[in-house]
Amino acid sequence: MKVVFAECAPHYDTHLAPYQVLGFPDEGESAATAFGHGMLPSNREMTRFYLARSVRVDLARYVETKRERYVGRQCGGLRRDFRPRALLDRQDEWVDLCLRYMNGSPQWESRRDGRFEPPDVVARLDMPMTTHVVTLTDTADGTPAALALLYVEAPVAYYAVAFYDERYRSVSIGSHLMSQALAAARDLGLTHVYLGTCYYEGALYKTRFNGMEFFDGVRWSDDREKLHLLLDQQDKLRERHVFEHPPYVTATGPPSAQDATLLLTGVRNSRDHLAPEEER
Repeated sequence: MKVVFAECAPHYDTHLAPYQVLGFPDEGESAATAFGHGMLPSNREMTRFYLARSVRVDLARYVETKRERYVGRQCGGLRRDFRPRALLDRQDEWVDLCLRYMNGSPQWESRRDGRFEPPDVVARLDMPMTTHVVTLTDTADGTPAALALLYVEAPVAYYAVAFYDERYRSVSIGSHLMSQALAAARDLGLTHVYLGTCYYEGALYKTRFNGMEFFDGVRWSDDREKLHLLLDQQDKLRERHVFEHPPYVTATGPPSAQDATLLLTGVRNSRDHLAPEEER
């Protein structure tokens, strides 16, 4: 995988020169390669990935928690289906569900520039990132209740985005939908499901599953105390990085040679790819 460093906003006074770490799969590599390195898609075509505090669930260690079982009973009237995207039927009804969620949910407020229309939903359903869907249907009347878009590339899956009918918010349908996606992936024999990032308290719901791991910049870790430390301290990292931040160094220590996630063997000179006549 080609790894490049894209400039972000620097902080000159503290000598902080940040970069966004991006990955581009080489021939023979795929999205699964990037996920394993702690990267997530940064475009719908899944040709570019970014390094992040990614969260995943190790399905070998995944069993339902007491809370998941409770929420499952609350959502007992909903039927789960897991299928390839091409087999999603009654698409108009699912598009309508997504539109209501995108145009009404506070979670989508920052993404709204005017109202979303059906083509906006169809574009998400038909993007390379959507290979499979998990649906929840109300068995009482057959109406759509929730939809999750997934990218599945054995042995891993990526839980890309979810939509649900706000009428079911009181029974924690979002949490139930994610649980059902994990169970479906486990039944399919997959090893990991990637759930996105965790950079604020509101994203901790992704971490409340057995088998949770997060990428801490050095390795995949299941240390929940470290994750909470990062969340608690990250607003104090405006002008420094974690290895200059005493609470983090005290709790974790500096990285060791065994912890290195990447060994740079050299940076290609911009002239290395030029033809002889171009060099002259």
